[in-house]
Amino acid sequence: MLQSKRQNPIAKKILFLALGVVFLLVHTAYKKEAAKNFIVVLDAGHGGTDPGTMGTGRYKDSEKDIALEVTLSVGQLIEENFPNVKVVYTRKGDTFPTLKQRTQIANNANADLFISIHCNANPNSEPSGSETYVMGLAKSEESLRIAMKENAAIFLENNKGSDYDGFDPNNSDTYIILSLRENTYLDKSITLAKHVQDEFRAIGRKDRGVKQAPYYVITFTNMPSILIELGFMSNRTEEDYLQSKEGKENLSLSIYKAFKKYYSQHSNSENQTTDEPQPQNQTMTVSADGLIWKSEPKDQVVFKVQILSSAVPLSKNSAEFRGLKRFEEYLSNGTHKYIVGCSTELNEAKQNQKILREKGFTGAFIVAFENGQRITMEEAIKKTQK
Repeated sequence: MLQSKRQNPIAKKILFLALGVVFLLVHTAYKKEAAKNFIVVLDAGHGGTDPGTMGTGRYKDSEKDIALEVTLSVGQLIEENFPNVKVVYTRKGDTFPTLKQRTQIANNANADLFISIHCNANPNSEPSGSETYVMGLAKSEESLRIAMKENAAIFLENNKGSDYDGFDPNNSDTYIILSLRENTYLDKSITLAKHVQDEFRAIGRKDRGVKQAPYYVITFTNMPSILIELGFMSNRTEEDYLQSKEGKENLSLSIYKAFKKYYSQHSNSENQTTDEPQPQNQTMTVSADGLIWKSEPKDQVVFKVQILSSAVPLSKNSAEFRGLKRFEEYLSNGTHKYIVGCSTELNEAKQNQKILREKGFTGAFIVAFENGQRITMEEAIKKTQK
């Protein structure tokens, strides 16, 4: 009996310590979950049996493929740079969630933001550029036409649209009723949409502006919501850009940067990404035509502008260079590529890009290098933000 009493204090201590460990684990898990206080839903348009626009028919990939690749890239950038942000995808593969399911995913997640990504098309092959939509009554026939085309995806669903309580994407009266829905998030939606268009414009995309249209997926979500049209696959030049690796990388990075601006304005999270590192001191020269050239510091990312590529080497006096006196050449997969300018600052590379496009290099785009080796823009932005 005496021995039993002597063991009780020890048993109590063990029990107390065990309870303490359990409490600590639960508390830590709770804090970790609570820290994920911002949720963004990324919606790749179309998918599965709905290919979206097929463009000019010159490529195997359709709208659904480009939208998915850009969406996953944006999500990866957010996940890598914002640990307190939870990214939810409406699809991560070639599946076909219904329009209603897409909005339900966002609403059930209590998301703080909804971003739907698409590509555009037009019966006329001339239109080009990027535009971003928020909910509302279409202000033009073109905006209404595009919204009706996207909403008509409900007819590809198994129930052929019968699950939408009389919603008829082909009836213009439907959209008048939709426009009457109260949207307390319109101002924030417009803010994000403007950020997206600003970033698109910064990489040289034609800015078609922020517009309103009654898209189903941004009308029935209960949070700030936008729908992005990356560009026109019906325009051959623009389709080439949308299908290119560089084009998709630049568009993904632009959407990510727009999110970053919005997040910094509307999130109270204490664990935001740190400011971008300041570049090392560089020797700078500015050419007669205003192009910025800086020295390349070791182990640091630099941005340049690619203006030309050729299967054979080009003469320095070739008319292709439009009078440029200074440029560099590098060889990639047997192709000779020509680049201009150099800076650790992306904004200065964008200035160079603008000058070069004004000189006639309309397809000029920004590329990144580190220690003389080409790296992807995704990798570059990740490294510059460490």
